[in-house]
Amino acid sequence: MTIIKPYSALYKDRLLEIFRSNMPLYFADEELPLFSAFLDNDVVKGNYDMIFSNQEPVACGGIALNQPNEFTKEEHVVLTWGMVHSAFHKQGFGKQLLEHRLHEAYRIYPGVKVALGTTQHTFRFFEKYGFKTVFFKSNHWAKGLDLYQMELSFTN
Repeated sequence: MTIIKPYSALYKDRLLEIFRSNMPLYFADEELPLFSAFLDNDVVKGNYDMIFSNQEPVACGGIALNQPNEFTKEEHVVLTWGMVHSAFHKQGFGKQLLEHRLHEAYRIYPGVKVALGTTQHTFRFFEKYGFKTVFFKSNHWAKGLDLYQMELSFTN
């Protein structure tokens, strides 16, 4: 049985462990301090949740409302720092996390476009749920980690 709970700083070390389990394929070494700082400072600016299995976080991710930027020319909901511990890949936690975040985005920000930045290793996962690539840049995140900026439009 899984449970979804809001982020608590009590679990920061576990979430950093989840992050490390996905290095270097999904995240670059230089992103770890950025994620740690996000958990310390920015997590309060949006919704950030954890999926628990057997009373332990196995996945985490959130949403936040962003203003227009170089990739998205209008206000949008961005999916923030989504990840599943590598030991739990291919068990449905990624799908559960995405569906939860989309549900929250639709509930809190109805009618607002959803956007995310991902890599060549995961963009096809998001395509299965209707996301479209709107911008691409090689070696954006780090050498060997390309940016796929993606958007999902929906109507209520």
